[in-house]
Amino acid sequence: MKRTVKFLLVFSFGLMLAGFGPRPYSDLAEYKRLPLETRISRLQSAGEDLFMRRRYEDSIVVFETILALDPGELKAKLWVTKAQSQLLLEKNAANKQALYRKYGHLTPKDKIYENWHWGPSVGHFEVRYSEPKPYVPKVRKLRPKASDAEVAAARKKAESSGDAADMFELAMLHWSRKDQEKALKAFFDAYAINPEILGRDDEYMLSTISEEVDAKTAAGKAAAKDYLISGKLGLIQGDRQRAVNHLVRAAAMDAKVREEARKELASFLATSQVETVSLPADIFSFRQAYVFDKGLDKLYLRIILLPKNRAQVVPIDMMLKPESVKDVEIASKDVAFAFSQPGIDESMRLYLVLPEKDEEFPQYEVRLVLTLDRAKSQTFELSNFATGENLPDNWSFVFSSEYNLSESLARGDFEKSVDGMKISGWHLAITAGKGPFIPLESFKEPLPKPVDIWKLIENGGEATSL
Repeated sequence: MKRTVKFLLVFSFGLMLAGFGPRPYSDLAEYKRLPLETRISRLQSAGEDLFMRRRYEDSIVVFETILALDPGELKAKLWVTKAQSQLLLEKNAANKQALYRKYGHLTPKDKIYENWHWGPSVGHFEVRYSEPKPYVPKVRKLRPKASDAEVAAARKKAESSGDAADMFELAMLHWSRKDQEKALKAFFDAYAINPEILGRDDEYMLSTISEEVDAKTAAGKAAAKDYLISGKLGLIQGDRQRAVNHLVRAAAMDAKVREEARKELASFLATSQVETVSLPADIFSFRQAYVFDKGLDKLYLRIILLPKNRAQVVPIDMMLKPESVKDVEIASKDVAFAFSQPGIDESMRLYLVLPEKDEEFPQYEVRLVLTLDRAKSQTFELSNFATGENLPDNWSFVFSSEYNLSESLARGDFEKSVDGMKISGWHLAITAGKGPFIPLESFKEPLPKPVDIWKLIENGGEATSL
């Protein structure tokens, strides 16, 4: 038992260092369901990220945590050795410099040959002192302005080789001409090929651009393009909270950069690093409705929530297979972006990216329409386990033509028919979030007439206003 507690403490410490601690709403049982290779992969990524930021002691803790999970993990052993070598190199360089500052050379004179007894029989010796050679990383000089021919040759070489180093050289040539946009594009392409290329930025291109953008934002003069650049830089420099914030700002300020911001966020949210910026929200109302109309199966979601710690990325777990969702349509200004990702045990996790609000306790009304693919899933569960069992406003509805009959569909807590439309509702608060199974093949007839689905959802299924 003591060994188990010790392992859990070491493992939790490693996760906190890397920024990948368990989500606030998860428990140890949920974590244990993750495959071992998934846990090791996330820790490996975190450890390498710490190593690249020269936090060698912290990275060693993470890699040793991997070895506690799997003592035969050779990659973790290699990175432990690399981190220890870097620490030894830095320590030796510091010791040499300290000796030279104190004595003027690397070995004190009174310590040289102190056990020797000098005399005629010994012969003649001449003591020579070597100059100190401390370890100093090479510093490249700033490049002169590249010519058009040099840029063209570098571009041709990078495109033909596809090598990160060649793409980086192209970025530096653009940077020598102060062509920031092209330099960043080439640099991001190089980073996508090999993230370790960050260590070669000895001309401080990224930090210089970051400082320029920060100055603009502080003065209130930043444009959408500046926020887009800042967001992209934040993702590769490790400031992911700022990255999400600035990408959302860029998308809100200019529709022309919205698609690029969406792609950057989609790539980031597909990684395990999303756990560093996402938090489950406090949900005050959850209502969903399945509707078959115009040949499409759609799931309407209306959620009222309050983010914790003003987090802009909120996860919502849905009882849907990820491959069964063809499209996610945003129908509310309170949502900037929405992305679907695989969840646990064939469920789907919906990541909501929220815009900023100035209120002290900002409340958001989320409205989404999910288009389902019945070819990928013949049935789905109209349940909701994303909220606590004590939430009273927790409902599922089905709005359909009354000609759609299904004997396998559970009877709702209330049912009524209005002008050829059948309305069924299930109060999930009394069933601990458990809802009915919806057999999609039973729904073939469209709604008898156009209706306002959102108004029906808000009215709790009451169709008096139709």
